[in-house]
Amino acid sequence: SRGINAEYGEFQTFQHYFIQINLRVSLMDAWKDKLVKARKTAMVQGSIRKVHYELGDNHEMAEDYDMKTGELLVRKWKKSSAIGKKSEWEYEVGAPPISQKSDLLWESSNTPKAFRQDSKTHFSWRIQPLPWPMSNYKISVEDNSIVVRTENKKYFKKLRIEDMDRYKLPLLSRHVNCAHANNTLMISYEKPPNVLQLEQEVYSELCKVKPIQEGEMEGCKQQ
Repeated sequence: SRGINAEYGEFQTFQHYFIQINLRVSLMDAWKDKLVKARKTAMVQGSIRKVHYELGDNHEMAEDYDMKTGELLVRKWKKSSAIGKKSEWEYEVGAPPISQKSDLLWESSNTPKAFRQDSKTHFSWRIQPLPWPMSNYKISVEDNSIVVRTENKKYFKKLRIEDMDRYKLPLLSRHVNCAHANNTLMISYEKPPNVLQLEQEVYSELCKVKPIQEGEMEGCKQQ
C-alpha cells in the first residue's frame, strides 16, 4: 500500500482523517494508472528521454527526463477546447524554449517570470529578475499555494504545485525553503515520501517504453 504522511490536526475527526487518506491514495494510484495505460511514444536525444502521452479528452502531455539522474526537466500539456481546438504547449515544469515568439518578450521585459525547475527531492521555482535582497521577501502558505510578497509591495505571486493538487495533498509551511542570488529568487518545497515513491514507480514504467528513432516522433517536437 502507498504510505501517506499526514497530521491528524488537518482533520476534524478520525473518520474524516481516514476518508481523506484513502482519497489521496486513490488519486495517486489513479494518476499512475492513467500514465501507465496511456498511449506513449518515447525518444532519446543525447542524455534526455522524451515521452509523449496521448491522454483522454484529446489531451496530450510531454515530459523530458535526465537519463543520468532520473530528474523531470519538462512537463507540458496541449489541451483541447470544447470545440476540439488544441492549445499551444502549456508548461507545468520547465520554461518555453528560446525559439518561441513569446521569448522576445521574456528577454526584453523587466517583469519577473516564474518557472518550475524541480530536483529529485524538491519542487522548485526560479523567479527572475528580482533584484531586492532576501530580507525584502515574505513567503507564506495560503489556500494550498506558496505566496510570495515583498516588503516594498512591488511583487506578488501565487505558486501552485499541480502535483500536490492532483492528489489533494496539503502544503505545509515548514517544508518551504527559499534563497536569493544573482537577481533570482529560488523557492523549493520538499516532496513528501509518498510522492517520491510514486515518481520512482512512474519513471520505472517509462523506462520500459522502447524508444523510437528521433525523426519518427512528431508528437514530441518542441513547438
